[in-house]
Amino acid sequence: MNRSSKRGSQRRTGGCLLGLLLLILVPGGAHADNAGDNPWSFLGFTRYRDAIFIDKTRLTRSAPGKVVVPALIKPTPDSIFRRRLRREIPTYKESLENFYYLVLVMELDCPKQRLRFLVIQFRDAADRALQTTSDARAPWKAVKPGSLWQQLAGAVCP
Repeated sequence: MNRSSKRGSQRRTGGCLLGLLLLILVPGGAHADNAGDNPWSFLGFTRYRDAIFIDKTRLTRSAPGKVVVPALIKPTPDSIFRRRLRREIPTYKESLENFYYLVLVMELDCPKQRLRFLVIQFRDAADRALQTTSDARAPWKAVKPGSLWQQLAGAVCP
């Protein structure tokens, strides 16, 4: 097998695994404000003052010291985050104007104190996916001391 077909095979495998991960970790009915059997736990507020929740019932261990967990961010209608999205995404009005919340599937490398976003999904109030982006090779970002992401790591890392 030559090098380029190996890479193509790895991409297909990575894409299939990421798709499966998305189905497992981002099912419908993810509203964090529903009562009852709601698996979403409040974690804190983003730097834009939007609520962020995590679902520990869907937490998985991807490798020794690594954890994959979904998080939900529910921006307020007048959120700075929402305004920034409007500015940065040219197709916002057509595709994301009705977005109600954002689901992130994150992988944390606990020993190295870093994280990456494997899946980013915008959902509407009816819990329909508006836009999904996934990247099995997303870049790692350092978890800064005192940040919300450090709080997340403290909640899910062993």
